[in-house]
Amino acid sequence: METQEFAELFPLFHNLNKETLEWLISLVKTETYQAGEVIINHDDWGSGFHLITSGWVKVQHLYSARHITVEIIGRGGFVGEAGILGNHDFNSQVEAISTVTILTISAQRFIQILFRENQIQNRFLKIVVNRVTEYQKYYRYYHQTGKVRLVTILISLAEKYGENTENGIAIYNFSAQDLGDLAILSEADSQQILDKLVDKELINIDRGQEILILTNLKQLHHILGKLGNE
Repeated sequence: METQEFAELFPLFHNLNKETLEWLISLVKTETYQAGEVIINHDDWGSGFHLITSGWVKVQHLYSARHITVEIIGRGGFVGEAGILGNHDFNSQVEAISTVTILTISAQRFIQILFRENQIQNRFLKIVVNRVTEYQKYYRYYHQTGKVRLVTILISLAEKYGENTENGIAIYNFSAQDLGDLAILSEADSQQILDKLVDKELINIDRGQEILILTNLKQLHHILGKLGNE
């Protein structure tokens, strides 16, 4: 990967000098996973820092013998940092939703990067704080309707990882089960809400290409505000 592409894709490395970027790229190992493959299993947390260059992954926690999806991450995101920086017993895994290409930096190298580059360290701290703030925002929605929660999830994924197209913002056509887990809904309730959003032409689903398009993000924000104030 070229230095400019690397810096543009991952906000953590924006505006670093070329020498630093070349050093960072020299440390990464490129890995590809197919849909359904486990990228980080229960015993692998803390082994590496994983940067997603293409595709989608989901973080799942094991509850009552079932893996529950708690986060979905797309191109330009990363995963694995919590296991490196904290001594936790993670009863969770990371699984590929689609074909995924990942740049992996070993835990030892990642710690070295943070100690060596104050700029990266400061940005990383801000990203972590922003994640905590986002989780707090989600908690405020838990007393709202299931539709509010599910639309909030779709908007968040589109704004963070979506691709602009002439028809709207495209994300992966995630399963009703995964979206339901994130929105604290049953698979059936999640599917029912998605079907209603399609009927109202607020989203469009292309099952052939496995793409879900938010056709009017502004309108979805407007509807979300109305529903959240009911």
